[in-house]
Amino acid sequence: MTALEKYSKLEGTGLWAPSDSEQRREVVVSFGDATLVISDARSLQVLSHWSLPAVTRLNPGKRPALFSPDAERDETLELDDDWLIDALKVVQAALMPPRSLLSRLRKPILAGIALLGLIITALVVPSALQTHTASVVPMPKRMELGERLRHELLQGGARNCQSSYAAPALAILQRRLFQSPAQIVVMQDLPSQQPRVQHVMGRIFIIDARLLDEAESPEALAGALLLAAQRSAEHDPLHPLLRHAGVLATFRLLTSADLPVSATQGYAEVLMRSTLPAPDADAVLERFARAELSTRPFVDNPFQLDPSLDQISTALREGDPLSGEAASAALLTDGQWVSLLNICDG
Repeated sequence: MTALEKYSKLEGTGLWAPSDSEQRREVVVSFGDATLVISDARSLQVLSHWSLPAVTRLNPGKRPALFSPDAERDETLELDDDWLIDALKVVQAALMPPRSLLSRLRKPILAGIALLGLIITALVVPSALQTHTASVVPMPKRMELGERLRHELLQGGARNCQSSYAAPALAILQRRLFQSPAQIVVMQDLPSQQPRVQHVMGRIFIIDARLLDEAESPEALAGALLLAAQRSAEHDPLHPLLRHAGVLATFRLLTSADLPVSATQGYAEVLMRSTLPAPDADAVLERFARAELSTRPFVDNPFQLDPSLDQISTALREGDPLSGEAASAALLTDGQWVSLLNICDG
């Protein structure tokens, strides 16, 4: 049974007006063949036929319900009969032409596009935000963050090694190896399995004290520092810190130059345990050449910085800027080297 057949005998009363300027009159409303029939309540004379698919409700959700044969005509019909109002809604829905496949899929398609947009935003925006933020953070702020990470290591149980006898040796390493001022510190009990040199941030280089026991010469230790410097030049240490901090903290750093301590908490240990990528061998060789150092003491030293060194050790050995010859002047005197080796003894 169709909706029209179901409601073919349903009638109800309402108030009808042919225009806004004319008085409303009581009418009988019934369903015809795809039309809404409006008749005079007394004479039952048909006053108007409305096309059911075109009937428009002018006040959705309000009572009494107010209808018009279309949105542009002044003719109106006021109904307060629940049965008649519901029947009109059902019949109109039954007479609507079937929606096309595209129309039926519009909402799922739009939802899918929105979801895809969210996924792309989640993947692209954080990376772009981190890259832009890292590009505008000045060196003083980087130095502040570096000190924060070093302090976090100290709070986690590491110990800073200092000695007035070893200070001159560290100063010589800094001047010989780096074109810009840098801070070289030695720390014990770091949360890392393999001893290494780590550039934490803001030209702060941390030497794991275990390297001093394994390095056979100042030149071998210097090589570890040069490797860390080149790795930092290729992989901005601020990027992984911002990934750890998250999008909101990164945005705060960009807009207010402030990175909450809570956003960086725990990162120092993550950094010291992270896998180090191998830097470009040619760029490392250029650093050895500027420092007038041979790569052989570093490459041939038995200590292993990290597995990445294996990827470039052959290139460093074969590209030695001094061809295996010793530098014209020793990097450190024997006394300075011994003082540096004993820096953690106070």
